[in-house]
Amino acid sequence: MKSNKEKSLNIKFTLGTVFVFLFALIIFFSLKGVVKVYRLRAEQQGMDKDIAGIQKSNKKISSQIYELTYNKQYIANLAREKLNMIKPGEIVFKFIGKNKNKKAKKK
Repeated sequence: MKSNKEKSLNIKFTLGTVFVFLFALIIFFSLKGVVKVYRLRAEQQGMDKDIAGIQKSNKKISSQIYELTYNKQYIANLAREKLNMIKPGEIVFKFIGKNKNKKAKKK
């Protein structure tokens, strides 16, 4: 038969082993959770940057919509730049510069 001291040591060893095992599980899962939190924070920062870029783009587009709706001069300038349109009676001058010829020769 085992003595009381041996039983006491056996119980203490078993409890110690269980405690160490539970402690190891807690640390493992808490570290896994910490890693997940850092990963999610990095993802959130990336999304915040994307949102800021989209908001900036939305403001620019809203401004263009407003100008196209209410500013006739803006529409006229846009037509001149993008569609090469002119008003009746205007004269258009096209300049052929020497810079274009120099670039062509250097190639």
